[in-house]
Amino acid sequence: MTIISRWCVLLLLLIAPWAHAMNAIIYQPQLRDMSADKSQWRTLMDTLRDAGFDTLVLQWSEYGSAFSQGEEQQWLMDRARVAHDRGLHIVVGLHADPEFFTRQNQPVKALGNYLNRQRTQDVAVAQRWIDKFGSANIAGWYLTPELDDLRWRDETSRSVAVKWLTETKQSLLAVADKPVSISSFFAGNMTPDTYRDTVADFAATGVKIWVQDGAGVDKLSQRERSLYLNTTVGCEKTSPAAGEVFEIFRQIKGDKAFHAQPASAQEISSVLRQTSACGKDKLIFSLRYLPAAVGILAY
Repeated sequence: MTIISRWCVLLLLLIAPWAHAMNAIIYQPQLRDMSADKSQWRTLMDTLRDAGFDTLVLQWSEYGSAFSQGEEQQWLMDRARVAHDRGLHIVVGLHADPEFFTRQNQPVKALGNYLNRQRTQDVAVAQRWIDKFGSANIAGWYLTPELDDLRWRDETSRSVAVKWLTETKQSLLAVADKPVSISSFFAGNMTPDTYRDTVADFAATGVKIWVQDGAGVDKLSQRERSLYLNTTVGCEKTSPAAGEVFEIFRQIKGDKAFHAQPASAQEISSVLRQTSACGKDKLIFSLRYLPAAVGILAY
């Protein structure tokens, strides 16, 4: 990507109206959530709205085969409809492949084919939600793969990701004219400046990039994380990300499988009081770690 192209993208980000930034909570649907009472969910959505949240982001609406059909699909759409009826905008996460982080390591040619299949699945899911949930009730699309700072370090791999993002955005535009977003995270595998340039390459596709703050996984110190966040989500003119994902969980170390618990009440309260940098999108990950979700969504 040329320097001129990067600056064009950054200029568009800077002149975008700050008033359009979202204050969102991310919900990661789990099949076990189906046991929660609908009235509890309705109360939880009211609590979110009263707390100042304006958007519910479904991290996915399919996870492998989960939520892809029948009662599971209907349940998720029903919960999204309740959230919408309670005054929240709905951003629909599309198809999630549970094996993405393994399959992204395929050779470049195979990777391109894999991402093409991902795009086909995403478009099919988006069309289903338009048909069954209604275009007017959908505020945007969220792509479930998470872009790290390791797999996409070389230019060849990065060009595959850029091509996939560009074509996916175009394909989704043909379904419905909605903003498209994806998240990215860092773990010290690039310098902060190189990571900023990589995020800028992704953002040049027109897909909004939300950068995860890394507080939950705690791989880097707060000072180290600040270096990455300042270059990608800060107020500098060269900051390319559209928003920041604030993690309010804390990963439990030592387990092979991912396990986490909520951050302390003080930490969560501090995060909720924060405003996003320069009016960019602010997203909280995730709903089930909020104190208001205790007894409704297990973690």
